[in-house]
Amino acid sequence: MYKSKLYLMIIIMLTSHVEAADIMDVYNRSLNFNNDLKIITNDQKISQEVYSQTSSNIFPEVSITANTQEINVNKYTGTGTQKDYSTESASLTITQPLLRLYFFDELNKAESIVKKSKINLEEFKKDLIIKSAELYFNLINAKNSVAAGEVKLDSMLIKYESAKKLFDNGYISDIELNKYKNNYEMTMVEKQILVNEFDMVKQDVYIFTGREILDIHNLNHTIEIPLLTYDANSLISKALVSLDSIKSALLDVNISRDEMKSNKSKHYPTIDLNATYDYSDTSSGSRLGKQTRESNTIGLTINIPIYQGGFQKSKVTESRYKYKNAKINLDHLRRTVRKEILDNINNHNLLKSLVIVKRDRYDDVNQDYLTISHGADIGLYTDVEIKDAEYNLMVAKNDLIKSTLDLLLVDLNLKKYSSNLSVENIQTINRMLVW
Repeated sequence: MYKSKLYLMIIIMLTSHVEAADIMDVYNRSLNFNNDLKIITNDQKISQEVYSQTSSNIFPEVSITANTQEINVNKYTGTGTQKDYSTESASLTITQPLLRLYFFDELNKAESIVKKSKINLEEFKKDLIIKSAELYFNLINAKNSVAAGEVKLDSMLIKYESAKKLFDNGYISDIELNKYKNNYEMTMVEKQILVNEFDMVKQDVYIFTGREILDIHNLNHTIEIPLLTYDANSLISKALVSLDSIKSALLDVNISRDEMKSNKSKHYPTIDLNATYDYSDTSSGSRLGKQTRESNTIGLTINIPIYQGGFQKSKVTESRYKYKNAKINLDHLRRTVRKEILDNINNHNLLKSLVIVKRDRYDDVNQDYLTISHGADIGLYTDVEIKDAEYNLMVAKNDLIKSTLDLLLVDLNLKKYSSNLSVENIQTINRMLVW
């Protein structure tokens, strides 16, 4: 019996260890199982293949054609004799492109696409850091809300049970009793809503990582959070140069420009060097008997585009509009980044003040709770007042934690704009978590 209980405890401990997770667990699992990351990684590999396909256009094309056939002569009219015969032939053709003016533009375009795909991959990995923290923070807030809902439900139950006793003794009317009953039932619904919201957040994590988390850490609300200060002008100047999305938009401009130049170059002639080797063997049956023939040819092919029904001209016009749109998108992105940085800095400054206020509020409510708890020991306060004080304390604590998590999340976003975002940032936050 003792061994069975011991084995059960070990299984429970191992299971809880597997299912419990911190921010780093969420992030590391997303690196292996996030589907969006897999798609972007494949896109990066596709861009490399496109570059290989483009660069291969400058290499010679070599083809071998072999043919064998047997001729059955059923009727022949003419001089001499003609019998059934067979023919075997082979041909080797080599084509070496010598002049393709659009080749270098296409190669530059393919190279820019590879660079863009690498930047997009690195940017998405940085976004995984922020997204991992955001989802984990949502889990913390949702779980804390459920815990507060449970305390509130206990408080409403105590009030309802007390109201029933008062009603039985004739101290309150049935209308007042129904009010307590409705409050209790409404609180039950509110708690179920909070549980459902917690489940929804857990499903978001499941989509993100492919794993459902059953247990999480909470933020140590007593820890001192570093209240950093950011300079807007300095951050904007740095972001407009080093931000991955800006780099990607710049490459879009290069890609569309090279595409336009390539389409223009396709109006010009192309030159190819051609070389062929032919071999044929006709065995018997012909009037001249068995024949074997070998021949070699070498020459230049010049192709001069004259008229294509306006197709290439339309392609040039299309690519010119794409080039204009790429520059417009770059300008719009720069404006958007500037606005986002200013919004985040303003929000960061506001949240710093809010955290200080929420901490003071928590300290006051905590002092009230301690006073009521001590007073309850000597009969000064009722169970209802103790539960209300406990609920108020939990709400104040949850508000402080939520404001602190919001501040940490905005701080991560600002570090992204300054190119200082790294895994070490969420490792630092991990050290602020407790059971």
